[in-house]
Amino acid sequence: MIFSSPAKINLSLKIIRKRSDGFHDIDSDFQFLNWGDKIEISSSNKLSVSTTKIQLSQQENLVTQALKKIESFCDTKLNYSVKIEKNIPLGSGLGGGSSNAATVMLAVNSLAKLNLSLDVLVDLGKSLGSDIPFFLKGLSGRVSGIGEIIEPKEFPENLVMILFPECSISTKDAYNAVTLEEISNKKDRLNGNFFEEWVLFNYPQVREAFDFLSENKEVNISGTGSSLFIKINSFEEGKEIMDNAPRKLAYVITNTINKSPLLNELLNSGV
Repeated sequence: MIFSSPAKINLSLKIIRKRSDGFHDIDSDFQFLNWGDKIEISSSNKLSVSTTKIQLSQQENLVTQALKKIESFCDTKLNYSVKIEKNIPLGSGLGGGSSNAATVMLAVNSLAKLNLSLDVLVDLGKSLGSDIPFFLKGLSGRVSGIGEIIEPKEFPENLVMILFPECSISTKDAYNAVTLEEISNKKDRLNGNFFEEWVLFNYPQVREAFDFLSENKEVNISGTGSSLFIKINSFEEGKEIMDNAPRKLAYVITNTINKSPLLNELLNSGV
């Protein structure tokens, strides 16, 4: 069976504080995109995970780690072939790895009839990636804590263009660069992305694309980057903007949505 693994964007992202355990409490609005990866899952004689377009190391492969956690928790073997069609670039701030892990956790829970509750899946997944709880719950909303607290919220559903500068940004590196002074200085900001200045200063590829898009539109960075997004009125407008770009850059035009398509797929799958 084939399941959706949607991307997300951060409509806003604020860091509240650095915790004693080294993690950061955030306050962020997350919204799903009607676009992302596709994952094919079928029965097999062993557990295997493969990807197209992008090679993932064992450390990067959250899907394998998540399935191993479920195997250990349930004391069972999950003999499935998992094939991930990657469209979401690594290090783009769109949550691709976490989305993949959440999709496979939900799908295998259903396929293998494990009957694990959503709360159990969240507990298993949150130690692997702070965005995994959001993708497991499947509703856009306000995200706080280290990502485990999700308050569902309806946002306007817009046509957006996502632009992919030719660089990858490590979320870990971005958060490691955060200083207590910076958190204090930015604490009263209501909107925007905490990481915008850091990304634009350290990644000239993002700066170039950001400056180009800013000529006509309000530009946002998703997560810790590197992807940028703008609202547009039509596919034609998006194409016209990119036809005038200083260099050829990858982009996608899609809609923001408030409910992950995976939820209906699981409901209608009959498994």
